[in-house]
Amino acid sequence: MASIRLKFRPSAVEGREGALYFQIVHRRVTRTVQTGYRIAPAEWGGESSPIRYVGPPARQAQLRLLASKLRCDMRRLGAIVAERELSGAGYTADDVAEAFRLLPPSQTFFGFIRAMAAKKALIGRHGTAKTYRSALASFAAFRGGEDVAIDALDAETMSQYEAWMRGRGIRRNSSSCYLRTLRTLYRKAVECGLTADRAIFRNVFTGFAKTAKRALAAGSIRAIRALRLPGGSPLAFARDMFMLSFYLQGMSFVDMAYLKKADVRNGQLRYCRAKTGQAIAVGWEPPMQAIVDEYAHLAYGSPYLLPIITRCDGTERRQYERAEHSVNRNLKKVGEMAGLGVALTTYVARHSWASVMRDMGFGLSVISRGLGHENLKTTQIYLSAIDTATVAKANRKMIGRIVK
Repeated sequence: MASIRLKFRPSAVEGREGALYFQIVHRRVTRTVQTGYRIAPAEWGGESSPIRYVGPPARQAQLRLLASKLRCDMRRLGAIVAERELSGAGYTADDVAEAFRLLPPSQTFFGFIRAMAAKKALIGRHGTAKTYRSALASFAAFRGGEDVAIDALDAETMSQYEAWMRGRGIRRNSSSCYLRTLRTLYRKAVECGLTADRAIFRNVFTGFAKTAKRALAAGSIRAIRALRLPGGSPLAFARDMFMLSFYLQGMSFVDMAYLKKADVRNGQLRYCRAKTGQAIAVGWEPPMQAIVDEYAHLAYGSPYLLPIITRCDGTERRQYERAEHSVNRNLKKVGEMAGLGVALTTYVARHSWASVMRDMGFGLSVISRGLGHENLKTTQIYLSAIDTATVAKANRKMIGRIVK
């Protein structure tokens, strides 16, 4: 079997960095593969412990990343040799060297995530891009800002990351969300041929833990609607956006923000979910129009239905995010005023719509269609039998229960 060693060649010029290279020896034939990495003589620790972490902290961080990439490349060379040995076919040191040169360069995990986030943002998937960046920020904090080669990631690292999050009081569902996102990105790296899938997330929790109930009963929704709030105040606007989301079959705030006036026609509101791209039609009811009319003067001259995005200048996403933060902040106050036992947010409206519909006896297929849950495999058989008119009729009946 071929042997592989990492070697260091000092520079002929004193004071300059030397080159790191791999030496492949098979059947008394020796070949070298350049790594492209250079280090100072004092940073070379020998074949048994190649990199010595010396110098200022910033340089030590660079050396740790370099060591991570070297371990990755060593594993890839070992995998090439193992594959040749397993096949039983003869091979040479040149074959191993050439196969390694044809592999894509070792890529860092941070760099890969940034590239994936930029790609999502480029195609308009800003929510996904934000999720990627948030997961990266968390994992980077755990790593102390030190990047790592994708192929150097292992199950132990992920277990340590999970423990680190729990030690900082991060809730289990939040840590699970970060880990699921990193798992998705890791699988993308596997698909791109940047690493082999070694099931590095097998020992961490990536499911959904039970949480406190976020759905409100019809009586609580009525209490929110009946609150006397100063007209035109941030509190009133937050309450009205909550109610509109509820009336609109639990529409997410991002979808409400991007609604256009042209989306309402012939007694229906038609839009596509930002999250999935699924087309949804909602019967347009008087309580919905009443809320839109209340704020029509603020959306005058704008193509948008609601005054959430007020300027078409390339900052639409930022405007929506600021508005969502403001509405959720004020909804917490609204919830306290209504005497609720849960922290009120825009997402509570979505849970509550589904809960009230269920309590009124409507089937899961109707609720799933109304929410736009096209990815729920357990309901797909029934979705085709439920048309838009059925969902609109069910929603009208539910709104009538609240308003009347």
